[in-house]
Amino acid sequence: MQYDFTSIPDRSACGSSKWDAVPGACTEKVPLSTADMEFVTAPPIVDALKQTAETTILGYSHPTEEYYRAVCGWMARKHGFTVTPEQIITTPGVVYALGVLIDAVCEPGDSVLILTPVYYPFDMAVLAKGRNIVYSELKLTGTRYTIDYGDLEEKAKRSDVRALLFCNPHNPVGRVWSRDELERVVDICAENDVFIIDDEIHNDLIMPGYTHTVMATLSDTAERICAVCTAPSKTFNLAGLQCSNIIIKNPEVCAKVRAASMANLILDLNVFAFPACIAAYTQCDAWLDELITVIAGNASYVESFMAEHFPAVKTIPLEGTYLLWLDMRGLGMTHVELERLMKEDAGLYLDEGYIFGRAGRGFERINLACSRTTLERSMERFLRAMKGWEASEKPYHRDLVCGETLEGFVYDTPTAAGLDLAETITKPTVLIFSRYYSCTFCQALLAQLRQAWPMLSEQGIDVKVVMQTARERAAEADFPFDLICDPDAKLYDRYHVFEADSAVAMVAESPKLIAALGGVRQLAGMMMGGDAPEGRARQLPAVFAVTPDMVVRYAHYGRTLDDMPELPEVIAALAASGLT
Repeated sequence: MQYDFTSIPDRSACGSSKWDAVPGACTEKVPLSTADMEFVTAPPIVDALKQTAETTILGYSHPTEEYYRAVCGWMARKHGFTVTPEQIITTPGVVYALGVLIDAVCEPGDSVLILTPVYYPFDMAVLAKGRNIVYSELKLTGTRYTIDYGDLEEKAKRSDVRALLFCNPHNPVGRVWSRDELERVVDICAENDVFIIDDEIHNDLIMPGYTHTVMATLSDTAERICAVCTAPSKTFNLAGLQCSNIIIKNPEVCAKVRAASMANLILDLNVFAFPACIAAYTQCDAWLDELITVIAGNASYVESFMAEHFPAVKTIPLEGTYLLWLDMRGLGMTHVELERLMKEDAGLYLDEGYIFGRAGRGFERINLACSRTTLERSMERFLRAMKGWEASEKPYHRDLVCGETLEGFVYDTPTAAGLDLAETITKPTVLIFSRYYSCTFCQALLAQLRQAWPMLSEQGIDVKVVMQTARERAAEADFPFDLICDPDAKLYDRYHVFEADSAVAMVAESPKLIAALGGVRQLAGMMMGGDAPEGRARQLPAVFAVTPDMVVRYAHYGRTLDDMPELPEVIAALAASGLT
């Protein structure tokens, strides 16, 4: 090869966000998480940056004619996308652009559609702008993801849905959407007056045998309702230079976005961003061709490795991006156990699938933009860790569903330890997994239950509230029902009462809660400031109803902090069992 794709740069002391997030990161243990390449920068870009530093005053700067020619030329040559400078809005990155576009095409309180699992800043951008999220889950059949058009259309018809955040190629699942698939999305959105914010940051990274289509090139309709988000940052690993080009053919929308950009105080780019982009788009075609060959080879290596050693792992075929999506649910672990094995046992830092949404639990995203040596070392560590897992005694854990027998519910109260529910239960019982005693939500729940207790007692129903609170802390409480003390969250883990996958996920599907918290900024403050909580900061609730024969008659796992069923719903489930 002409270029260097075999060196392993040491980024341990250069302020790398990716490396600094990983304990002990070094050239022997390279993190394969964030979409940030482990390759030396393309030489023409380095030369352009040197020349700029040596010959240019590093003051405020803006796009030049040369810059626009480079961007327009790249789009035409690589994507058949005819663009004029007037249709280009520069921003410091695509994530910035998402927020600006949401501001421009939606009003506060509107909703934005997101196809999940997906790049997690999509959620953050929507909530940060005071809009609500509506999810449509991609369908996985075997190893192929497709769009659930029926669900997408149903949700696009909602009057509050004003925009769709779309990922093309899709991160993390690696799909390069076909022309037919894109046309169906455009048709649904056009019929329902939904604007498409089309994130194409990976559109140059297309694997051999696949063809990428820029959504705005499909038709006049697509041009009218699309904003195409592009950047050289993923293609050439220039994220630190903060340069993206948002292309909007509709002049009215383009004007709104320029105004929103100014209102967000997004002005000029980094002075080095312009020469780097020019060099990338005019001198680095051969470098990109070699890169794609390396990525395709690395994808093939990982797929073969998993097929040989772990046939239960499904490798989702890589069509685009350099991020391979692995379905590891067949290994028999929870996503919590999987993360622990990866980080603690294998010393392997990938991106955990759950950060891309609940549909990503049990998956891993691995960054293939690294030397083959780095990849081989990573797979060897995974193999050793898995041998240890396979030889170990597996813990009991499962989802609780209606009709299942509840096993092994051994608990402590403030006054007694080691109680077995199978021996103490005498009446239909509602088990409520809350958070911890000092939590505002838990306190509100306890007050509500105290008020409802006479009615529950009259109907012959018991209540037990599980909390991540030490026995001595809960001893001061005085309630007519049991408080179960589980400070180590053993019962939570046993019955899969998990934490939210992120601070954003704690509220993402609850417009009421977002409004009550006053927005995502207040949520961030709640999560990052103040005293450390007694229990898990992102703990979600759950409610189960069990009859004296230890059969589960009702099960509800909360998706947000306030996602709790009303008591009449739980009582009705118990009544249906004929035991109340």
